[in-house]
Amino acid sequence: MPAQADFDVGDFADRLAAMSDDELFETMQRLEDEREDIRPDERDGSDVFAKITLVETAIEDRFPGQLLARYKDWQQRRAAS
Repeated sequence: MPAQADFDVGDFADRLAAMSDDELFETMQRLEDEREDIRPDERDGSDVFAKITLVETAIEDRFPGQLLARYKDWQQRRAAS
């Protein structure tokens, strides 16, 4: 998936900050799914990896000291239902 020319890091970070926990986790899941579909020769042109890093940072800021534990718990709850 090629990079989007209009990707604005600040705007994306602001949108993440305004999301509920579920919205943030859903965004992470969607990006992880997108990452799986990116061919190795297209990775340099993709903004998905940068977005994943920003979402990881937002999750860690929201839940200090827990790394991605809340996200992993959310994934397990979704898989169980």
